[in-house]
Amino acid sequence: MVIDWGMTIRKIIVYGALFILFMIAIGFLMLMGVNAYLIALMAGGFLFIQYFFSDKLVLWSTGARILEENEAPKLHSIVENLAAEMDIPKPKVAVVQNDIPNAFATGRDKRHAVVAVTTGILNRLNEREMRGVLAHELSHIKNRDMFVVTFASFIVSIVSYVVYFVFTMLFSRDERNYGASMLAWLVSMLFSNTIGVIIINTVSRYREYGADRGSALTTRDPDALISALRKISGGDYNREDAMGLESAKALCISPIARSVMELSSTHPSIEKRIAYLERIKSEL
Repeated sequence: MVIDWGMTIRKIIVYGALFILFMIAIGFLMLMGVNAYLIALMAGGFLFIQYFFSDKLVLWSTGARILEENEAPKLHSIVENLAAEMDIPKPKVAVVQNDIPNAFATGRDKRHAVVAVTTGILNRLNEREMRGVLAHELSHIKNRDMFVVTFASFIVSIVSYVVYFVFTMLFSRDERNYGASMLAWLVSMLFSNTIGVIIINTVSRYREYGADRGSALTTRDPDALISALRKISGGDYNREDAMGLESAKALCISPIARSVMELSSTHPSIEKRIAYLERIKSEL
């Protein structure tokens, strides 16, 4: 397998920066005199909940239903064969009753993973294209990067708390100063919904490039994924279907809505992804 060192180095920089940001936040809390045991309890509690329950919440919120093998034998067969090629356990397979053509993988590790597809994607793609899409999702599982978005969200939560703590200290000398507390809360929410979103979305975009590469190298057929991306991107869908996938938007193979600015997008543009796949095709 040919390693894309440029993409690998950029991922290391992004994930390393994420970890450094986390350590700075924890260090600042300790510097401000917050009890180390309290920090460990809070951080560990947040991480435990997100690690063990975020996938269940995603499946529940999207209405995903686990499919038995006899319900979708062809789909199960594709997933089983791809999992064998990638040398990972076969994940569970689920379907989401949603007309938006999309797919996502979730789960805390390789042995507790689920690949979900919408009825919309099943109705639009042929078997070759579905193989490319499912190889993309299984690459997320193989790369262990499903947890990366969860970890990024966790760090943003911790840093938001630090921002709240700092602004409370700066503006409130009186514990009963509710105006200062409200200001601190608003600033922390502003951080989590601006800088925090940018951090999470940047991590999410690098995941997509890695999974696209994994799909191309596993199937040896980048054109299959290119064709699938062209079919499933850029459509106009009703608000109800879009809201149905909102909780999984960072995990989906295709963005649910186009974003004006790349920084606010969970995915690279389809044009950039296709150009990247074309480069991989030339390597193959």
